[in-house]
Amino acid sequence: MLGAKIAVNQCMKISENENVLIITDEKVDQNIVVAIKNECLKNKSNVVLHKIQPLLTNGQEPDKETAKIMKEFDAEFLITSKSLSHTKARINACKSGARIASMPGIEKFSLIKGGLTADYNKIKKLCLKMFFLVKDCNKIKVISENGTDIEMSVGMYEWDIDEGLYHKPGDFGNLPAGEVDTSPSDYSVNGKLIVDKMGKHENIEFKIKDSFAKEIKGPKNFIDKIDEIGDKARIVAEIGIGTNPKAKIIGNVLEDEKVLGTVHIAFGNNTSYGGKNKVQFHQDGIILKPTLIADDKKIIKNGVWI
Repeated sequence: MLGAKIAVNQCMKISENENVLIITDEKVDQNIVVAIKNECLKNKSNVVLHKIQPLLTNGQEPDKETAKIMKEFDAEFLITSKSLSHTKARINACKSGARIASMPGIEKFSLIKGGLTADYNKIKKLCLKMFFLVKDCNKIKVISENGTDIEMSVGMYEWDIDEGLYHKPGDFGNLPAGEVDTSPSDYSVNGKLIVDKMGKHENIEFKIKDSFAKEIKGPKNFIDKIDEIGDKARIVAEIGIGTNPKAKIIGNVLEDEKVLGTVHIAFGNNTSYGGKNKVQFHQDGIILKPTLIADDKKIIKNGVWI
């Protein structure tokens, strides 16, 4: 798979004799795992495959043994059915010097035709272009023809550039990559959010007051999960802007949120940005054709970068 080759060589730059950890579970397409492993072996690296029990939610901590093992490797691919990105285990592994690519719920499409077939040097340029447009702004407004109309303050937390090039100890991001993102300032998000896509779910409505989703209209199983976790799952955790021209909308959040011209809003854990909402839940919802205004300057109009 072309995407496996790009992930190992361009994105992670796996080299000879490096110790590489691949964490996976039974719900992941093992053809993807094998493709990544084989590309690493071609580079004469030392590869360890570590299987865990499938997690129940994105952001759930892995078992203690896995968390310990994650501190012992040079490079890691987290090819799991649920995301380990916003976990303490992943953060501590990066602090120990591991560079990590998280690939939760990834599908073969991403490696064959989608976001992982991109040239990540080009994505870096797009990320930097967007970063310099938003990094100093104070207010962001997002609207869409589908009914989204939300405002938020930004600046309390730093903007992150996820360009997909993880070459230095401690580097981290998702693959496929391609977004510029941050956590909104605490209690600052207000308005109505209509999520066009959240995995296989569509048209979920959130009425947000002071960064808290007071009302949610959508699939019963999704709302039941939110209610089971509690109020912390209703707090807005992230705003992200997609920058990957190869990514496509396929009903897979990992791929969908990277699509060039989209914006995504996440709920739940924001500790990876330095926030205080520590909860074992992080879920992104995608706005497909947003208009994004930063401090009265229109940056995206109906999904097209201006």
